[in-house]
Amino acid sequence: MGEVKISKVMTAREAVEKFVPDGCSISIANFLHSTPFALIHEIIRQQKKNLLVWSQSGIEELDLLIGAGCTHQIITAYNFRAGGEWASGEFDRALRDGRLELEDLSNFAVLAMLWAGAMGYNFIPVLKGIKETDIFKISTILGSEKFKVVKDPFSGEDTVVVKGVNPEVGIIHVQRCDREGNAQYWGSIGNSKWASLACKKIIVSAEQIVDHEVVQFSPHLTLIPGFRVDAVVEEPWGAHPAEVLGSYNTDFSFRAMFFMHNLTKESMQTFLKEWIYDRMDRNEYIAHYVEKFGQDPLSRLRARTHPSYPADLGSSSLMVWDENGYSDTLALTRKEFDSVLEKQGEVVEWEIEEK
Repeated sequence: MGEVKISKVMTAREAVEKFVPDGCSISIANFLHSTPFALIHEIIRQQKKNLLVWSQSGIEELDLLIGAGCTHQIITAYNFRAGGEWASGEFDRALRDGRLELEDLSNFAVLAMLWAGAMGYNFIPVLKGIKETDIFKISTILGSEKFKVVKDPFSGEDTVVVKGVNPEVGIIHVQRCDREGNAQYWGSIGNSKWASLACKKIIVSAEQIVDHEVVQFSPHLTLIPGFRVDAVVEEPWGAHPAEVLGSYNTDFSFRAMFFMHNLTKESMQTFLKEWIYDRMDRNEYIAHYVEKFGQDPLSRLRARTHPSYPADLGSSSLMVWDENGYSDTLALTRKEFDSVLEKQGEVVEWEIEEK
């Protein structure tokens, strides 16, 4: 409603400095696709410590955070192991060395905890079959708050529930966002919506910052409303080497290079130094990529255009306010309406005149 009055745009460095303190809990709100690597790299670059990381599923982001010493506590359902058991990465090395405390959950259980937290629920049921697994029987970080068994008030049966959680900071990468924080994302959403909205603070990085009018033309694509967002960071290629639908594809060659570096602790540190510590920001990261591999490999990742069919969002009244800024429904001009909101708040009491 109305013009955007608050810009939340800042750099990744500013956003991480302001909203990601040492020792906080953080939710990585994309998995497998559109991973917020620019923000993760900045967290590593600033050498944040003792983070409790929520990640429903990871490819290389958890290995990076462990290798950089940013976390020793992770709650997740899955972490990719390139090469299987013979090729242990930083995640497996940290587990064996006692450097990592891991809470193992199912994908549905992680999602349920975040969903409940986002909705303001204290707890929510999960599939009862989990009671027969070690995921239910063994607990580490969450302790006695991992699962509870309660009586179903309708059937009287034992029901497994999980607690609603609210991590302190959520990080997410999207295709576009306006300056106020209305974040639009499409494609493989996974848990992105709930893993963001469950959090007390949200940092959004976007391929492109757009005018608010662009968001208004496609309101159904808004995953996170602006009033929940604390920082907006414009980061083209912000999810590389992961895929962002409509922008670029997965960089499998780069990922293969990372997995080779991940085979030893020493080569992992070499990767961190070359691609994160020695790069001031994402622009330098991409510039280094081009310098090392050339422009062609990056250009080939660009997504081919495949626009969706437009949806007609019209109605009998195309807008609340006419060309003069007057509303027949409210019998007010937009300026008068804004004045009422400022004086009385969003709930407006109307006096009906008796005739």
